[in-house]
Amino acid sequence: MPRSKVKLAFIKDNKARKNSFMKRKEWLKNKLKEVSILCSIEACVIMYSSYEPELEVWPEDNTAFPNVLNAFLTKSPMERRKFLLNQDSYIKERNNKIK
Repeated sequence: MPRSKVKLAFIKDNKARKNSFMKRKEWLKNKLKEVSILCSIEACVIMYSSYEPELEVWPEDNTAFPNVLNAFLTKSPMERRKFLLNQDSYIKERNNKIK
């Protein structure tokens, strides 16, 4: 059964917005875990929110985090740019591929 379309709009109710954020955060961590297992790669996430006072790092056991961070930081700034993507650069890249 197909899912219904999600209406993309600001959630005005603070409790509902926090609840939605927490669910999506868990979904994101779950997907990252699946990708890291399927592709046999080390991956980590650093999350910050206004709902929690501290940064959250995934995976919690902190085994992969230092390895991934050090691997990223040891690359030259030119090589790092290959791995960094924001919305504008993503859209430009997709348009170039389509052309």
